[in-house]
Amino acid sequence: MKKLAVTLCLSAIAVGAFAQGTVNFLNGTTTLTRTNGTGIGLGAGNTTPGAGFYYAIFTASSTITSATAQDLLSSSWTFAGIYGTNTAATTGGRFSGGGNVATLQGWGAGVTNSYLVAGWSADLGHDWSTISAQLAGSSFSGGAYHGNNWARTGGYFGLSSVGFGEAGGGANGIPAFSLFGSTATAQGTPISSGFDLFATQVPEPTTFALAGLGAAALVIFRRRKV
Repeated sequence: MKKLAVTLCLSAIAVGAFAQGTVNFLNGTTTLTRTNGTGIGLGAGNTTPGAGFYYAIFTASSTITSATAQDLLSSSWTFAGIYGTNTAATTGGRFSGGGNVATLQGWGAGVTNSYLVAGWSADLGHDWSTISAQLAGSSFSGGAYHGNNWARTGGYFGLSSVGFGEAGGGANGIPAFSLFGSTATAQGTPISSGFDLFATQVPEPTTFALAGLGAAALVIFRRRKV
């Protein structure tokens, strides 16, 4: 009987240690999201209310203070299993997810992590697995994402700056941590500025053809030298 009690006690401690944390997945008027297509000759402005955009939370060790899009494909960052969408409010650039107070995977209650939010247009896909496959091998230059794997030219992808905070929930009743905000709190430093979703561009077929011709020319040139 004593062994059973000890086992149950240890199980409760283990469950408590890995309890899923909570955050407030909602941005405000000072942290709006924007589309920025100027790199490929398109316009820029706040994301349209109710339009097709998705947002996802990623977490990392609290020692990580910056990230690029390619970093999200590494083992340093973990998708927290939460998606958000644009609200139907009249103000563009607003989004929310999981009923605003979202329960996370891999970010326990009372645990302090670094985090960021990635966003993309629905025409690139919904699930992170689909987006990450397109992001693989891409690069960012000239104000746009370039890569052979993107679903289409003119889609949008981007990520916020890195925030730092303690997830809510747990036995101590810690309040849900607000991911966005203008000032630091006892729970951490939220993301204090909005972020751009930059246009994506798929290389034209002529680009592939020219690259192939260039490679063939190099092979011929080397053979002649030999």
